[in-house]
Amino acid sequence: MPEPTRRRVLGIGGALGAMAATGLTVGAVLSRSPAATGAELRSAVPLPPPFQVPLPLPTVLKPVSTSGRTDRYEIVQREATAEILPGVRTKLWTYGGTFPGPTIESRRGRPVTVSHRNELPVPTVVHLHGGRTPAASDGYPTDLVLPAGWSAQQGGHGGGHGGGHGSGHGGMHDPRR
Repeated sequence: MPEPTRRRVLGIGGALGAMAATGLTVGAVLSRSPAATGAELRSAVPLPPPFQVPLPLPTVLKPVSTSGRTDRYEIVQREATAEILPGVRTKLWTYGGTFPGPTIESRRGRPVTVSHRNELPVPTVVHLHGGRTPAASDGYPTDLVLPAGWSAQQGGHGGGHGGGHGSGHGGMHDPRR
């Protein structure tokens, strides 16, 4: 490596200074611009002051069966109404009629099976949060839960509904396998 000269050090320092100034200027300009992801939606009803409405706590779902060594749960995906804003009923697509969806409590070493029945007008995909779930059982974008009576002619991928994650029943082919 050549010996650093005063001219080279000053040149490098000037270049770094120019890059920093340019980056800060561009960053300031971009931070003033609105996001380009779409139009902002305005509420048609008055909003409450921030942090005045309590956060809804999910209900704890009870298993429909605890036979053998597995806890079995069933969830119906359906439309319901809920009061998210005070005094305003809002139509929601829910799990079991609740918003947010229920909490499933599990015990270490005890398998859990969750079956879904889709009563919504479109196929859905379910993904789990908060647990140590094997990838094959954790919902993949093509693991569709089809509504009852949904057919391939309507855009469905597979046969039946409520097969569960990774069960191999009624979903599209997983390209990872």
